[in-house]
Amino acid sequence: MLRPKEVCQRLGISYTTLREYVRRGWIKPVVLESGWWRFREEDVDKLMGLTRARRAVLYARVSSHAQKDDLDRQIRALEEWARKNNVQEYEVITDIGSDLNEDRKGFRKILKLAVERKISKVVVAYPDRLTRFGFETLEELLRSFGVEIVVLNHEDRDPREELVEDLITIISHFAGKLYGMRSHKYEKMVEGVRRLVEDP
Repeated sequence: MLRPKEVCQRLGISYTTLREYVRRGWIKPVVLESGWWRFREEDVDKLMGLTRARRAVLYARVSSHAQKDDLDRQIRALEEWARKNNVQEYEVITDIGSDLNEDRKGFRKILKLAVERKISKVVVAYPDRLTRFGFETLEELLRSFGVEIVVLNHEDRDPREELVEDLITIISHFAGKLYGMRSHKYEKMVEGVRRLVEDP
């Protein structure tokens, strides 16, 4: 019989993820008189077969093509994490675009893989590589599909450039709604905002 901590270590998951596996019926604990959980080793072995069949996703994102060097650095850091944690089955997914854009191709692919239960982890360098707002909500959503988000760093090194891109994205969206994406007023407003926020 294994304690929850031992099960988490064997599976490489958090206690929260283990509780989610129990809730979904993937593994059934033996409840002691004290109320503590224990798990049969054979049940853990079966679950290991299930979770090992699901690969990890290493996700990297930058807001523009000018940040390609940063994208490469993120990928190297993620692959180094995979090597150190003996994660051999993984897929690298990247995006170039604002974290406010929910229609990112790579981001949508992650959601699809999670729903199809083909992945067990999403590993990112920083939380805002996935999304700047609603990270906890996204984390809870993916957890319901047995997917854990692993964040290597919790504070971005220099968020200024990303924040500028986000602000321009927001202004562009609402200017497009007001004036139309092809109008002269739209282009004038977006260009004016860009000059204002990018002026040192």
